[in-house]
Amino acid sequence: MRTAFFTQNVKKGGLDTFLVNLLLHWPSTDSITLFCNRSHPGLADLRTRVPKHVEVVPYDFLIAQDLETRFADRPWVVRLMVKVLFGLAGMPYLVFKARQLFGAAHLDRLMVINGSYPGGDACIGATLAWATLQPGRLAWHNVHNLAIPYHRSVLRRMKERAIDWMMARSVAGFIGVSSSCIESLSIRPGLNGCRKVFVYNGIEPVNSERISSLREELSLPAGAQIVLMLAVYEPRKGHDFMIRVMQDVVAAVPEAYLLVCGDGTEKERQAVQNLRAMSPVAPHVMLQPHRPDIGNVMGQVQVLVAPSQSYESFGYTVAEAMACALPAVVTNVGGLPEVVEDGVTGYVVSPQDAGEFAAKIVHLLRNEALRHHMGKMGLKRFEEHFLAERMTREYVNLADRFTQIGHDCVGCGAH
Repeated sequence: MRTAFFTQNVKKGGLDTFLVNLLLHWPSTDSITLFCNRSHPGLADLRTRVPKHVEVVPYDFLIAQDLETRFADRPWVVRLMVKVLFGLAGMPYLVFKARQLFGAAHLDRLMVINGSYPGGDACIGATLAWATLQPGRLAWHNVHNLAIPYHRSVLRRMKERAIDWMMARSVAGFIGVSSSCIESLSIRPGLNGCRKVFVYNGIEPVNSERISSLREELSLPAGAQIVLMLAVYEPRKGHDFMIRVMQDVVAAVPEAYLLVCGDGTEKERQAVQNLRAMSPVAPHVMLQPHRPDIGNVMGQVQVLVAPSQSYESFGYTVAEAMACALPAVVTNVGGLPEVVEDGVTGYVVSPQDAGEFAAKIVHLLRNEALRHHMGKMGLKRFEEHFLAERMTREYVNLADRFTQIGHDCVGCGAH
């Protein structure tokens, strides 16, 4: 079976983690091709992490996320014209390019890995293109974030509704990474007739063995207690909220420090740097780029936090924390409450309640026995629900069972 996966990505992060874990456990009897945009900043790393038998094929489509970069040095009039033209003709162009890509590869089945919905324009184009090549073996469309409502502009809304109409006739179904993720598609009524399922993300067990001293690296005192936030530097992740939370945490636990690690654009990172600089607890907030030694870090911190304010469909870092027997404090956003069992493996708090969020962190920092108990329960929950092998098995079963669009299974789920 010649199976292909198609993705479009702008940052290192959850999509890459998903692909690596999925492909590591996908049946080796399949011939596997992964199509990824060449502009993806994590492409080189992705090549080294997927199994050697997976063929990684970069594509050079002109996609919306690259327009600003490719035409940055052109006059504003040219940039505006390109944007307007791409808005009008971009989708037919992407369908044409994807048809060429797939036609030359002689594939049997396809799964498209998207961010949100509608998400990546190349992902939509790939799904539509595949349906014209393989009308009897339609592609699954996998979404990793909550759906976005129709645009307020009448013209944009008309275009989006037309694309939804075409998508509804071109997919075997949609697979979300949580119940909240798949339920969010209900705001796009054009997709109401599609098969929709969800499969929780899964990861490999994480080795939390200490490799190097985190406190020495950060020049922290031996008794420092570290709160860890792993997130791309985007406003939706709640960096502003978390820095405000730390004011209450440090007031109650002076030895508390916040370590933030993640990928992001220079503009996004600078925005968080500015927030830190204005905070009265700036010396207790440390900002770093993405770190590959997640197990080493998690094995030396006391609490993981996920203060997301919107569009958080699952929460990979929370699953990683549970794999390391680390309790988590998260907001009641998207799929986070599906991962954290409130009061058992951590705490779930309103994204508007900074005081309560701080109180839960302080409670855990002051109670080592509770941290250990919640960590133990989190590890048990991880092993039951969030292992990569279980996730891949469910995806393979779906790929084997359904190839045609189905109206007989609307709203069904793998859980």
